[in-house]
Amino acid sequence: MTSPESLPPVPDAFATRLRELAGMAAVAGVAVTVVREGQAIGFWSAGDASLPFRVPVTDHTLFHIGSVGKHITALAVMQLVDAGSVMLDAPVGGYLEGLPPSWAAISVRRLLTHTSGLPDYGRVIRDWDRPQSRELIINAIGTAPLLFAPGTAWAYSNTNYVVLGWLIEAISGQSYADYLRHRLLGPAALPSARVDSADDVIADRAEPYDHINGRFVHAVQLERSVSAAADGGVLFSARDIAPWSTALAGERLVSRMLMSEATKGALLTTGRQVPYGFGWFVERTAGHPMQRHAGRVPGFAAFLMHLAGPALWVAVMANTTPPPPVLLVALTAAEAFSPGSTFLSLPPAGDGRDPQTLRARQMLERTGAPDLDWFAPEMQVLLRSGGEGFQASLPGRLPPYSSIVGVSTGKYTSPSSVSAVICVQTPVLPVHSHDPFSQVSLPGSPGLGMVSKRQICLPVRTLNARTNPFAPVL
Repeated sequence: MTSPESLPPVPDAFATRLRELAGMAAVAGVAVTVVREGQAIGFWSAGDASLPFRVPVTDHTLFHIGSVGKHITALAVMQLVDAGSVMLDAPVGGYLEGLPPSWAAISVRRLLTHTSGLPDYGRVIRDWDRPQSRELIINAIGTAPLLFAPGTAWAYSNTNYVVLGWLIEAISGQSYADYLRHRLLGPAALPSARVDSADDVIADRAEPYDHINGRFVHAVQLERSVSAAADGGVLFSARDIAPWSTALAGERLVSRMLMSEATKGALLTTGRQVPYGFGWFVERTAGHPMQRHAGRVPGFAAFLMHLAGPALWVAVMANTTPPPPVLLVALTAAEAFSPGSTFLSLPPAGDGRDPQTLRARQMLERTGAPDLDWFAPEMQVLLRSGGEGFQASLPGRLPPYSSIVGVSTGKYTSPSSVSAVICVQTPVLPVHSHDPFSQVSLPGSPGLGMVSKRQICLPVRTLNARTNPFAPVL
């Protein structure tokens, strides 16, 4: 899969492990890149960028990274803040005309941190292959009530970043694609990253596939503007990860002060903190900051993670949905290059029969009526509003007496310090990624729960539960 000019390959034994984790029988193509201090130190790829033409995935292959691109949109907004053109705590309606009154009153900061209360347009507009104009989106959800008063709770909503894209265009006078090309991707000296344009013939772009009923089929082709939307519309290759990490580490793109703010959990009006900054889920692991985000569009999935302690960036990109367990692959890669850097290194503890684990299982399996007392008031606000996933059905119960790992380590922490972590081992994905029932847990992707095809992880107790609304009371 590599050539003399390629990025340095991972060791053969680890490549075998990655192939096992990725489940290549159901994945067309995948690439994993590990970067340390601006240099690629490990690359692995498998499968094909194009199945009918048997074009293998290489480090030049471009993948759509979906919502991983939210931090790029956030960077564009932060540049406008640095320039004095936008204020974080000003109402977005002061910069954008034609918004519904309830939207216009929301601050830019609340949009960046998903604390706005805006409903997700993707719950109503589901046609990826048709234009999704501003008028269409506002007509679809503009009269719907907010999920909660801005700043009182947290709910992931793609609408936030679509509105931020409108803001970028209004203030800069450029299209979103042109702004990113001239102000972010170009100055960062990325060799191939660009905003997508689904109709265009783009060299090295992978073809998107779905794996359905044991066979690969072409995924729906995104409409051009949908493929380039500000809530996630960028293409990246493995070769872009190292220079991008370098650009994010300095002040070439955004001031250090704003970048520091972007990687801190947002504060709610109650004073509690949520583990989301400006386009990043932000936490602490092994005593050090961690940023990460996942993304998914038809036929593509991606995951990007930064572990500050070992100075590692890990990117996983695939051209198949359902995707491989990108989170587990990324964590495994981090452990291979920096042992002890993630929760995966925690030793097993307990047999899954203890009361805390059983209660966590009950919550995840919905075996009874949900007990809102398990959640902080801020999460209760979202749950009472019928937030996404509240009524989600499950594909099946967890295996009996699933094992757990990690008890009272004190090392794996959220912004308010989780002192213990339960990880339930399971071969199925029992909760939706944005399910509020998974959002009580840390860390994870793309919701707040550590959810992969094999594991669910919940903090058991927090050292400072009063400041952490996402800590379940188990």
